[in-house]
Amino acid sequence: MVGVLRPMIRMKLAIMRHSTGGTRGTLMATGAALGLLLAAGTIWLATLRPDHPAALGDVLAVAFALWTLGWVLGPLSGGGAPVLRVGHFALLPISRLRLAIGLLGASLVAVTTAITLLAFAGLVVYAARLGLGPAVVALPAVLLQLSFVILLSRVAVGVFGEIAKSRLGGVLAGVMQGAMMVVAQSGWMVIVALDQFQILKTGFPPEVSAVLRTLPSSWGLVAVDAASRSDWPLAAGALAGLALVVVFLLMAWSRLLRLSRTARVVIRGSGGGATEGRTSTRPFLPSGGTAAVVLKELRAWWRDPARWSLFCVAPAWALITSLLPLAFGETALLPWAAPAAALMAAALYVNAWGHDGTALWLTLLTPGAERRDVRGRQLAWLAVFTPTTVLMAALLVPLSGQGWTWPWVLALLPALLGGGAGLAAWVGVTQLVPGPDPHRNRDNPLEGGESTAAQGLLVFFAGLLPVVPAAAVVRAGTLQGNDLLLWGGMPISVVTGALCAWLLGRFAYRHLEAHEPEMLHMMLSGGIVQAATEEAEPSVLDTMSRRRQAALFVGVWLGSIALFPQGLVPLGIKLSGGDDPVWFLALYLPPSGSGRQSPPWS
Repeated sequence: MVGVLRPMIRMKLAIMRHSTGGTRGTLMATGAALGLLLAAGTIWLATLRPDHPAALGDVLAVAFALWTLGWVLGPLSGGGAPVLRVGHFALLPISRLRLAIGLLGASLVAVTTAITLLAFAGLVVYAARLGLGPAVVALPAVLLQLSFVILLSRVAVGVFGEIAKSRLGGVLAGVMQGAMMVVAQSGWMVIVALDQFQILKTGFPPEVSAVLRTLPSSWGLVAVDAASRSDWPLAAGALAGLALVVVFLLMAWSRLLRLSRTARVVIRGSGGGATEGRTSTRPFLPSGGTAAVVLKELRAWWRDPARWSLFCVAPAWALITSLLPLAFGETALLPWAAPAAALMAAALYVNAWGHDGTALWLTLLTPGAERRDVRGRQLAWLAVFTPTTVLMAALLVPLSGQGWTWPWVLALLPALLGGGAGLAAWVGVTQLVPGPDPHRNRDNPLEGGESTAAQGLLVFFAGLLPVVPAAAVVRAGTLQGNDLLLWGGMPISVVTGALCAWLLGRFAYRHLEAHEPEMLHMMLSGGIVQAATEEAEPSVLDTMSRRRQAALFVGVWLGSIALFPQGLVPLGIKLSGGDDPVWFLALYLPPSGSGRQSPPWS
């Protein structure tokens, strides 16, 4: 077995040593720092002294369940491809079981694994407070628990990777990615809710506590608690059960490993090729090459499960974010789900040309195709997301019971959609990120391989600018009680959105005409392009130290939370006359001459 583990571990270390420099290395360091903070928080939980005797075990069970959920949902929601992929070993005479054991051993050599091991060390801290016997039991429990989450993650990726080859699987993957984004921005509300219900003082209800202890993520905790009561059969049984689950997951993962040589799966059409003059039967489309691009894009949105996943992320993120306040009986966010979905849809579609890979050569070899390509993609994106956001607004605004938001929603949507179509096209060609070529092998449809976080954040924040003129008019109408101004924001928004889509689209195809050979070379080389002349200048990020880059990424992440969920949303509530602060920190600030309100967690 050592003959399998050692070369795989050395191979992984070599890949990591040569691929973690620059911005990618900074992102890894930033993520590691955030993970260490979460791990330290888990250990801190193990040191608490609650009033209720079983409360600490329940809280740790929740923490371990969340770590397990993170390991499962992280890769499923676009966590990227692993360092060692199954396709790397396609030509080796090795059984699936040995390959699975080797990949499991190699996965232990990772920053995420070390951070998770540190977090699970909270079980040892908890056990040490109960005595020597529980502490001894906690050591193998931590190792089994770590193996359990790694293997569960791999099995989940394998299972959902097969499911994601269908439209339904793409929808599920998109919803999970949207849910993970909500957890990243609003996961702190779980802590608020736990404190609000005084869990550390009263503990969970017996039924909830029993359910938590039945989860495999809590079996190590069950073994430690049993050892503290000298119930050694239960302690041994819990450890043995966890070991059996680990063995079962290892066998299941070995069965899921495939040395696939197939290209990306798409759902084919019902047959029939394009016929001459076919686009003339579609009067709602422009004639010529633009119509061909629109049809090509619409068919890609319908047939490609990866597009279905991309389509579902924005509505899922917006819906879950707006539904969260319902736990507190607040409907303040429901009307704004549609504008938020439009904004996020543009941020996610920021790498359209990168997703198509080296198919860019078709555009390059067709004279004058750049303008039609850009305009066709813009129209197809609008055709996909405009009905979706309009339907969300038509359903959620009446459901919220806040009819006063109609002028605002109607003034925001056109500008966001038009601005998003323009920004996504412009950033997509100027900030191209090479991705896996569609005709290349892909072991799993969930493994994207490219990171467009910086480009997405740029579109997300810049996409707010086109709404400023229309929002200012609606605001003026609200202050003056002028219905003409109040509803005049919508036509201004339509004009602003159309102008942004046309102007930024023009910039995009002009850049495409001027730099298409360089973009194709970047796609062919996978982004590994060395500066051949002295005229090639490093980017701004490349000139920054890793410490400054880490500070930049953390600041952008924190700033996005401060801007939208903790900035713009409470601003809208305040401007509309709402007085329920819910969890928005800004609304707890006292008005001038009044006392300070207490937040729900104080």
